[in-house]
Amino acid sequence: MKGHKRGVWDCQFSSHDRVIATCSGDKTIKLWSLEDYSCIRTFQGHSAGTLRVRFLSGGLQLITCDGEGMVRLTDIRSSECVFSIDAHDDKIWALDLSTDGKLLVTGAADSRLKVFHDTTKQLELKSRETEERNVLMEQKLSNHLRFKEYEQALDIALEMDKPWQSLKVLSAIVETDICNGSHALTTLQKHVKNWDSRRIIQILSYCRDWNTRARNSRISMLTVKAILTSKAADEIACIEGLPEILEGIIPYAGRHFERIDKLYTSSYLIDFTLISMGDMVEVGDFSTWEKNVQSTTTAEYSKQLDDKVTDEIPSDDEIMTIGESDGGDTTDDSSIDSCV
Repeated sequence: MKGHKRGVWDCQFSSHDRVIATCSGDKTIKLWSLEDYSCIRTFQGHSAGTLRVRFLSGGLQLITCDGEGMVRLTDIRSSECVFSIDAHDDKIWALDLSTDGKLLVTGAADSRLKVFHDTTKQLELKSRETEERNVLMEQKLSNHLRFKEYEQALDIALEMDKPWQSLKVLSAIVETDICNGSHALTTLQKHVKNWDSRRIIQILSYCRDWNTRARNSRISMLTVKAILTSKAADEIACIEGLPEILEGIIPYAGRHFERIDKLYTSSYLIDFTLISMGDMVEVGDFSTWEKNVQSTTTAEYSKQLDDKVTDEIPSDDEIMTIGESDGGDTTDDSSIDSCV
């Protein structure tokens, strides 16, 4: 069987299939068929020559080591690395498994022997528990949002580390406060008072990401303001990592304020245009006009406009076209001039 470009350091027969695995100094592992002696698959990923190879998990996985002290577990069917361990500081010359496959022993040129215990089942159990917990928390979050219990929903969204759900909840909280006639920061400040330094760093990191988009800048800036107005300056200054986060918030905040200033400045053009429309606005009496506009409904304004247009349209008798005159079919220059 030929295919490796450099020396073959190790080979291993599978106890479940008629295949053999080999590893080589060319940094690859090859799987060969014992039926026709052809190469079935080639596995890559090591950054140095592979020195040992063993079958694991009923012949479905390969565990290998290389000249840089790295151990890799590879799934044969998907050809993907399941995990890797930086086990030693030098070449791993020896690698073997216990009979039950739960212990891995390695020996390297750094004069060390290491024993690794298989924790796959424990990790799978932990992952399953985490997934079940997330499903339960997602359901609670949906229920709180459905019943407009935004304060409880915010706590769950932050606990689950879901930035966009947190943005949605914070937006709902601010809108609810405004609709109830309260200040937009009322509920936010109540929450901020109960946050520890870890939670503050978490929410400020969210604000840094939200602030990169103009439509989310309002909620981001309100949240930052709620934190800065609810926590003491010395307490905020002691939070580790805060300066770096603020350095990411400030540039975008400056851009948003510049955009608002430009819009505010441009709004004066509208005021100038309306004031310059003599029949609609009396120059010098802008405040009176503003009150009248606010008290006039759209329907009333449309009726007034229609009446004005009707009054200005001339009747059929008043319409004169070029070529017509009172004297008959003949036309002269004076009648044309009058029509023009």
